[in-house]
Amino acid sequence: MKNIIKLTVIIVNLLCSIYGQTEKELQNFGFIQIATDSMDVAFFIDGFYVGNHPLKGPVPVVPGFHEVSYIPPDIQDETVRTNLTEGIKRVYVAENDTLDVFLFYDHYLTQVETLQQEMQLQKYIGFSLFGVLIYVLLSIF
Repeated sequence: MKNIIKLTVIIVNLLCSIYGQTEKELQNFGFIQIATDSMDVAFFIDGFYVGNHPLKGPVPVVPGFHEVSYIPPDIQDETVRTNLTEGIKRVYVAENDTLDVFLFYDHYLTQVETLQQEMQLQKYIGFSLFGVLIYVLLSIF
């Protein structure tokens, strides 16, 4: 019984090495080479952390559209996406191709925090104005 298990494990290992990834299968991937104008900036592809600048090499990805940024996905919203176009780029990666993406850092993360504070202030002002409107309408009747 032990010999059958050992033989099965050996056969499976041999088949895995024979039918494992070949160079042709690796050609089904594309690569993204990310750079920026600042050091030690965290990079994200499709919301997943891939490393800090400078990266050791291009990042392998499935061919198609990808979102490359240095803004963490937890602080991204629609306002951030529209105002910080140099910090978030949507790119298309072709099969067996390396795409160079350059992101301008220029302290955008501080701008993101400022934008979020402005949006929070706008919400408070909007709710306050709505409350004043309701008070005025109720005081008339």
